[in-house]
Amino acid sequence: MFLKCKPTVFVIDNEYEILIYAKQNGLFSVVIGNERYYPEHSGVLDSEKPFARIRIPQTPLNEAKKYTVCYRETVKRQAYFSQFKDEETQEFAFRPLEKTDDIRIYHIADVHYLFEDAIKTCDYFGDDLDFLIVNGDIGEVETEENYFDVIRFVGEISRGEIPTLFVRGNHDTRGKLAERYTDYFPANGKNTYFTFELGALCGVVFDCGEDKVDEQIEYGGSNAFEPFRRRQTAWLKRVELPKGKIPFAVGHIIPVQTTRHAGDPFDIERDIYTEWNAQFERLGVKLMLCGHIHDAYILQENDARSLIKHNYPVVVGSKQRNGELWGTAITIKNGEIRICFTDKNREVKESYIL
Repeated sequence: MFLKCKPTVFVIDNEYEILIYAKQNGLFSVVIGNERYYPEHSGVLDSEKPFARIRIPQTPLNEAKKYTVCYRETVKRQAYFSQFKDEETQEFAFRPLEKTDDIRIYHIADVHYLFEDAIKTCDYFGDDLDFLIVNGDIGEVETEENYFDVIRFVGEISRGEIPTLFVRGNHDTRGKLAERYTDYFPANGKNTYFTFELGALCGVVFDCGEDKVDEQIEYGGSNAFEPFRRRQTAWLKRVELPKGKIPFAVGHIIPVQTTRHAGDPFDIERDIYTEWNAQFERLGVKLMLCGHIHDAYILQENDARSLIKHNYPVVVGSKQRNGELWGTAITIKNGEIRICFTDKNREVKESYIL
């Protein structure tokens, strides 16, 4: 088999992006029905790396419910008469989110390279999982192999079969190769914030960047997140979500509660996050999903613990401490949203109905 791991079908805007990782450099494409899709740059195909991100429309894959990954290993890429091995293929089944009720979502964040426990934790719904959300802080990135470890981890859970939402966390912005994040994971150009549409669901992915001011000494002058957040504010003001779907927001850091201790180094950008909150309320989000705090709890509407008042519940769903890891199982059924915090043994630790 030419693949290093199973692919992942990411959701971004109203499209999918299929991430493929092979054992060697090569030419990649995806075939759906009679159409072939390539990762191309103004007509030039990638061939000098072992992975590819291929954008495709949602409708053809939703209808076909399968796709074929095609690969030709690179022998020699040159100006004339490049050489590649014969094409190899592998087919994958795909389950689009077609349900309008009894939708099952699993949310995980703050993995910090605890891959084995995270894979077990995300298996709460087993084969009945409809939508996977990986919400940041998978780990720092000092080498390309760190990125490949994350690609393998997500492929192990999704198996290339279910839609997946992938969000950057503040620890994913750290390390020698952090600047190359958008080479490996879904983004619009260099923007790690975007909308998403998936069946009966829709929403916004936001990215707070780091959790302290840019001038903080530990960053060594390597960050410029303040202007990044202001660009994001302008973008949020332009966002319109489709009507008739269940809207929610997903981001790693909690913008309405960047810290539990007002006035500490993590209490930053309240003016910006107040503007963000106004846009989330304008968009009518039903809930927000976050991580970062390494705990599992719910901030209800206008919760006294929040630094900024909000009219939607915030689910903080990633307890990670003392070797214990919880994620969040979300079920949308009969007009109710049920939240269960679960561990690697599929045990429900706490349960709520929003």
